[in-house]
Amino acid sequence: MGVEKRRAVGMVTAETTWPTMNSTPNPAPATATPPESARAQFPPRRILLPLDLSAHSFQALPTAEALARLGGATLHLLHVAEPIAYPTDLGYAPVLSGEVEAGLHQGTRQRLEELVNDLKARGFTAEARLRVGRPFLEIAEAARAAAADLVVVTTHGFTGLKHVLLGSTAERVVRHAPCPVWVVRRPAPAAEAGTAPGGTEPGFTLRRVLMPTDFSEPSREALAYAQAVVARFEAELILAHVAERPFVDPNLAEIDTRAFEDHARQSAQQQLDKAVAGLRAAGLRASGRLLTGVPWNEVAELARREAVDLIVAGTRGFTGLKHILLGSTAERILRHAPCPVMVVRQGPA
Repeated sequence: MGVEKRRAVGMVTAETTWPTMNSTPNPAPATATPPESARAQFPPRRILLPLDLSAHSFQALPTAEALARLGGATLHLLHVAEPIAYPTDLGYAPVLSGEVEAGLHQGTRQRLEELVNDLKARGFTAEARLRVGRPFLEIAEAARAAAADLVVVTTHGFTGLKHVLLGSTAERVVRHAPCPVWVVRRPAPAAEAGTAPGGTEPGFTLRRVLMPTDFSEPSREALAYAQAVVARFEAELILAHVAERPFVDPNLAEIDTRAFEDHARQSAQQQLDKAVAGLRAAGLRASGRLLTGVPWNEVAELARREAVDLIVAGTRGFTGLKHILLGSTAERILRHAPCPVMVVRQGPA
């Protein structure tokens, strides 16, 4: 990929002024309590909230605020400005003048400072930073720099040709972020009047959380987060396993695969029942669903039928050629889910 230069452009706080621009180099079964580590922290202590200052990006703000209230987390606001370029004989060259960029970004800095002041006035601990570069790379780098426990982003949820042409910054963040990513597809789930379960703010609650599992290591890591989430919100956890139909070569169509399918479903049901029993023994409300079909589609349809408030999905976080060849069920769920999705990546980013 080559070496890419990126810059962090100051930090906004209510008490400080903007500094000048500086250049910076670019399986055991899960238990009821998630492991104590920076990657397994819920409620989060440090939340990164990327904002492009559009109305769409602000849909993530109520969720980030509600999650910050859970454990008194610091909100790290981030705006990424893509490099300004001008045409040359060889294409486009970036404008490297710090003074030029500083002037053009002044309005953004002021808006970020206003947001920080407003958050602090409402009792939050908050700061903001402006970075220049490719959004998904800068978001991942900012998450590392802040030791963030969680990134909260929005997605347009494009599918088909629009997704091929425009892609999704949220999906790229999921691939590269060093911590779980909470992807908001619509405003935060509404609660009844009064205090929400788990001691959160009125206006934000989770009643049903769906966790698709293939019984792999990424699924076990995601289960630790799902357990922590449902315990805090006193929600129901629905574990779902989707059995894919086996591919049969047309030349071997006479082979009966029913015995194989029945054995696979039986084995999956046993593992699902065992997992649900363990969750109930830990004092959680849990149930299991065994489905057949295309995993991402079945998960999205189940979320609609069950009026799910959040999907927690594990991913291996493949990038490059491996991602092109294998893809990601979690990313396909992101595109089609009717509710927010929390993606937990296995291992270091």
